[in-house]
Amino acid sequence: MKKSFLIGIPVRDFENPMSRLSNIISKEKRINLQKNLIFNLVNVFSIDKTKVFVISNDKNVESFCNLNGINIFSTRKNGLNVEIKHFLSLNKEYVYWSIVHADLPYITKHFARTWINLCENKKIVITASKDNGTPIFGGSIKFETFKYGKKSFEEHTKILTKNKTEYERVFHKEFSFEIDDEEDYLEFLRNKPRWYKKL
Repeated sequence: MKKSFLIGIPVRDFENPMSRLSNIISKEKRINLQKNLIFNLVNVFSIDKTKVFVISNDKNVESFCNLNGINIFSTRKNGLNVEIKHFLSLNKEYVYWSIVHADLPYITKHFARTWINLCENKKIVITASKDNGTPIFGGSIKFETFKYGKKSFEEHTKILTKNKTEYERVFHKEFSFEIDDEEDYLEFLRNKPRWYKKL
């Protein structure tokens, strides 16, 4: 079956992942948590119509993906926005696309399919994290002006509004909750997802 849906999961590196958690959990545990978050996201988004890639220029991330049968896209570009643009530009054969942050713990197969369905039926679908980041973003039309960084949700929606592009904001916690700081991590421990309980 021909794949129609492209999914990219950007991962910076395994040198110091989830650095804002360094006061409460060790580097080794943060690396393991990051790896298991990636495993879960690749698993839930992998269906017949999707092709899922981890996007990273880090050799340790690349080795991890190769060892575990995960598609890796190494752009050799510098900067998340340039890397994502390059990733999408070299994969134009896909009809639909989505960029998924690697620290989203609550996306299950059900919610992954819900998200895929939304992207297939809307021009652009987008979410906001508690600090106005963009945890997950996708759609059925091309988008190239990525503004990941501080308050990226506001930056992205400004561009969409300026271009008169219709978009739908999704408010489900599963698509907006990231393990970003100590408060998030403690909430995550209070409400452990099924994949984490199995570890």
